[in-house]
Formats: sequence, C-alpha cells, structure tokens
Amino acid sequence: MKAPALRPYALVPALPPILALLFVFLLPYAAALGRALAGGGGAFIAGLCTDTRIQRVILFTVKQAFLSTLVALALGLPGAIIMAAPGRGRAVLRTLTALPFAMPSILVVLGFVLFFGNAGWINRILALISGKPQGPFRILYRPLAVILAHGFYNFPLVIRLAGDSMTRARRAFLPPASSLGATPLLAALTVLLPLSLPSLCAAALLAFLYSFTSFAVVLVLGGGPGASTLAVEIYRYARISLEFDKAGILALSETIIAALVFCLYLLCAKKARQVEYGDASPGAEEKSRFRLPVLVYGILMFLVVIGPLFSIPLESLLYRSSRTAFPLLSPRYWLNLGGTMVAAWGRSMILALGSATLATFLALSAAFALRESNRNSVHGRKSRAGLAIRALLISPLASSGVVLALGWTSLYGRGARSLAAALLIHSVTALPFAFSSLEAGLASLPENIMNAAEAYGAGPGKSLFTVALPVSLGHIRSAWGFSAALSLGELNALLMLGIKDFETLPLFIYRAAGAYRYGIACAGGTVLIASCFAALLLSEAGASKRRNHGS
Repeated sequence: MKAPALRPYALVPALPPILALLFVFLLPYAAALGRALAGGGGAFIAGLCTDTRIQRVILFTVKQAFLSTLVALALGLPGAIIMAAPGRGRAVLRTLTALPFAMPSILVVLGFVLFFGNAGWINRILALISGKPQGPFRILYRPLAVILAHGFYNFPLVIRLAGDSMTRARRAFLPPASSLGATPLLAALTVLLPLSLPSLCAAALLAFLYSFTSFAVVLVLGGGPGASTLAVEIYRYARISLEFDKAGILALSETIIAALVFCLYLLCAKKARQVEYGDASPGAEEKSRFRLPVLVYGILMFLVVIGPLFSIPLESLLYRSSRTAFPLLSPRYWLNLGGTMVAAWGRSMILALGSATLATFLALSAAFALRESNRNSVHGRKSRAGLAIRALLISPLASSGVVLALGWTSLYGRGARSLAAALLIHSVTALPFAFSSLEAGLASLPENIMNAAEAYGAGPGKSLFTVALPVSLGHIRSAWGFSAALSLGELNALLMLGIKDFETLPLFIYRAAGAYRYGIACAGGTVLIASCFAALLLSEAGASKRRNHGS
C-alpha cells in the first residue's frame, strides 16, 4: 500500500524550519565541504592518500571515540540494569546520572580537571592518606584523559536509552518468565538483554558520535601532538594556520564517518521502536533483591558525577597563595571577577533567550506540520513528506559545530562573525531536541479535540493557537528550557566564528582555564552551573507537567 499523500496546506507551517535548515545548516555545511570536493574530489583523495598527519588524526579520532564508547558502556550498563530493577532509587539515579550530559562540556572538563587531575581532589586525598607529596594518578594532557572524560560525559545516554528499554521489557515479560521457572539472572540474559539490544546499540552509536565530533573536551584536556582529533585540527587549520583546503579535507572526512554512524543509529533506533512490549504498565513493584549492588553503584555515581561538578563552586571559594600552600576559604576570586564576567554572562543570556525562542518556534511549526500531514494516514502509516521533514530536522545531531561554523565563514564571510550568526547556529543545534519534545506533545493530543475545533470552523492555524498550544504548554516549556541550557554552554561555534568583542560565559571560562586561572574559571563556572540548572529546572517542570496530564 502506498504512503498517504500530504495534505496541501500541511507544508505551510513546515516552511520556516525547512528554510532555516537550508540557509543555516545545509548550505553552510556544503560550503565547508566544497574545498575538499573541488575538482571532483581530487584534493580530498590526494590529501587522504599522501598526508600522513591527516591519516593519523582520522585514525586517532576513530580510536578514541571507540574507546570512549566502551568506557560509557562500562559505566552506563550497570546503571541501566539497576534502572530496570524494581526499587525506590531509580528516579534519584536517573536524575543524578543525567547531570553530566545536561551540563556544558566546558564545565564537565573543568570539573574533571579539578577532581581527577594531577593536582585534583582525588590525588590530594590519596597523597594525604599515603603521606606522599603527590597523588599517584597522572592522566591529564594524555589520550587517556580525553577517553575518560568522553566516557564520563556520555554514559548517561546508555542509562537512559537502555534503561528505559529494559524497564519496559521487565514489566511486560519478567512475570511470565518467572512463572515458567526462570531465575532473575536467566531472565536477564534471555529476555532483558535481547529485547534491549537495539536500544543499547543506539546508545553506543550516539555515544560514539558525540565522542567523535567532540571539540571542547579535546581542546582543553589535550592529548599531545599525536593525539589530536578532527574537530580540533579543523579549528587549527581554519583559525590559526588559515589552511582552508586541509580544513575542508578534514571536515569532509569527519562528515562522511559521522553520517555513516548516524545512519546506523537511525537503523538501531527504528529497531528499538519496533520492539513490541505488550502490557508494560508499571503495576505493583516488588522489592529489589540487589540492594547492595545498587548501593555501591549509587555511591560510585555520586562520586563520579557530584564530585567533579561540586569541585567547581568549592574551588572558587578556596584561595592558595602558592601552588603548595594550604587552601583557605576566601571570596577573593569572586571579588576579582569585575565587570568582564558579568558582561559575558549577559551575552550568554541574550544568546540563550533568543536561540531557545527561535528553536522552539521552528520546532513547533515543524511538529504541527507533521501532525497535520499524518492525520489522514492509512492504518497509521506516515506520509513520505512527513518522514523526509522529520529526517531533515534531526540531521543536525550528526553535525559538528566546528564544521558548521567553518561553513558559515566560507559562505557568508564577515557576516558570519556576528551575534545573528551565533543565534541562528545555536537555534539549529537545539532544533532536534526541541522538535523531539514538541512532536511527542502534539502527537499525544486527542484526535477528538482537533476534530471538534474543525467542526466549529477553526482552520489549521486557529486550531494551532487555540487548541494545540494551550494543551502542549508543558512540552513547549520543556523544549524551551532545554534549548536555553544547550545555548548557555555552547562553545564550539563561538570559538570557530571568532566574533569580535563578543565573549560569552563559556568563552570566559575557557580562556581563564587556559591561562591557569582556575579560581576565576571556577567562579564563572559556578554562575554557568546555576544558569544551566535554572534552565533545566524549567525544562523538567514542563516534563513533569505533561506527565501529570498523561501526555
């Protein structure tokens, strides 16, 4: 049976996001890759075959992303299993482990340095216990630091995606398996893991993708001259040495690999959605039989997650007269911030407010278009145009902020170094997340409500503003808050664009940390944590509201 045709008016609200993606994402991305494809791709092939540095960078980027994914799986898989087990601590664990992924990468890196670094709190405590002048761990500015930081940053993906799948499988299939005599271990191996395997693969591929395109983590932690990644080398070639041809070759290499991984992710995500769980309603929860492992994992996660993030505000209140001096409680760093940090925070807030509002508007337009295009679907089949729009809207997930900013400078020249450019790039970066939330919100609207509005003479536009928007306020608030949090912590595009006299709070923190002024960086980081936490609270309030209404 053919997919249903698209309603004539359904594409109208989809035009703003389509045009935004065309001019903000697709055309600049094509411009970034254009130099490597010049002359039929001869420069790209020659660069890959003859330049050993480019080969080394590509190999290391793939290697560190693969190892980072293994670390994320090692940290996240036990948490996913615990999330699937019955008990009262799952909500706390879910919130706790989401913090690293929700926080800006520059804060994750700063907290990682302060807690696990050569002079971090772990080494200080171990040196105090052993009586030695220094702790035993020396991982900074080595490939191991990059791998561990990426694993720490991405393991919540494994817990969220695989944990949710395992929870539904346990509720639907474990009672019948237990009634047939299966032990908890046998049921986990033969029921939970096979059913959650597509979700687990999707989480692993997403962790690989984020580690592969990572920029700030590698730039700050470093790995030595032979341990640089594609994103960092694109930045160095384009912004420092001005070798745009090599930057284009690296950008195309990154894009090809990221696109392949993203296609595999979409395939696994589709397989995960096709798994039938039957009746997976919560029901009555039995007591957990694994309290000790849950307690041990909870303590470990508390140290791994809360330790680095708590180190930032703590370090901002401790002053040392020298590197070996005993730290004293002091507001010195806060008093020395001056107006520079306040101005940087103000710019970040302006950028976040504008980009979150634009991303939410574009996502809402697209979500409404998709809903209208599928209302006359046959047996629940989606229209081809709707599927194409959805694929286009989530495509920025596979993009790199560094490559996108490179494309902007190549396509728009001086116009790329402006507040408007940064706002548009931030909006497109947040668009897939906002769209996912709003698509779910509009899809959950009861059909009889929209039919009743149409019966009383309301057209699509009036139905959107008088029915869909009021009912979906929780989803809108969630999408806006999360988009604002993403914009507040974004560093990649801003560094690449190099906007004159426009220093945001993440840039302020990055430059202070690069100058080894960690006290000042931590004071700014504390302000950024509070700002992102407020945005995430707004997002979670929207999510809670929609859960309470059954959306």
